[in-house]
Amino acid sequence: MIGLIRKYNVLLRMEWAIMIAYRSESVIWMLGAFIQPLVSLAVWLSINDSGYSTGYTAREYMLYFIGVLVVERLTRSWDVWEIDRDIREGTMSAKMLRPFHPAHWSLAANLVYKLFFMMILIPAWIVLAMIFPGLRLPIDLLGVLLVIISLFLSSVIRFLIGYEFGMIAFWSNKATSIYMLYEGIHLFMAGRIAPLSLFPNVIAELAQWLPFYPTVGFPVELMMGKFNDRPDLIWFNILLQVGWMLVFLIIFRFMWRSGVKQYGAVGG
Repeated sequence: MIGLIRKYNVLLRMEWAIMIAYRSESVIWMLGAFIQPLVSLAVWLSINDSGYSTGYTAREYMLYFIGVLVVERLTRSWDVWEIDRDIREGTMSAKMLRPFHPAHWSLAANLVYKLFFMMILIPAWIVLAMIFPGLRLPIDLLGVLLVIISLFLSSVIRFLIGYEFGMIAFWSNKATSIYMLYEGIHLFMAGRIAPLSLFPNVIAELAQWLPFYPTVGFPVELMMGKFNDRPDLIWFNILLQVGWMLVFLIIFRFMWRSGVKQYGAVGG
């Protein structure tokens, strides 16, 4: 265990140095991530102002989409493109010779980048909430702890999903295209484009059971205090997150073992 901690310490230091070296790119990437939630917020606020009843107030829309922005940055995974490239170009061969599973390198990069975004986004939200009371979260300390747990589980699920889509490159050169199709579905069914309560019941119920709503919509609505009177639903969704995490861990092990057996690229 001590050896693992030391190795991760080296990995995290290295990834942090890389991120600082490209800090301008990281900031631009973060600012680019603001576009979709803010556009969605503007659209729904205009619909709300037109007199059409959606069941959400202007304040709730603001909380919701700012929550989407934060949750997206703290849970999103981009490894599919890196894994796909490594497998196709053969650079995965060099990574397999290292004393760590290649997934640890991706995990370390995820941790560093999410820590970077957290150090910017969370203080910014706190300052804005001090200025604008409407942005304050209606949850107590236990609620904050539950939000942290849900964000952690969501981040693990999305990391595994992204890595597994990348491993499709062991069998196909369309891994990223398949992932983009999944992302299009996730955009709607995870509640990133609009709260699931605004969707037809059939779609909302399907999204709640599949690994869509648990990864974004649930942490956001948990932040908003939507479950303050329903602790049973909080634990149900957290257990659902745990269940999907275990499912994707099993799929990860199966895909890696099967993919490595037929991997024959040379490079790196």
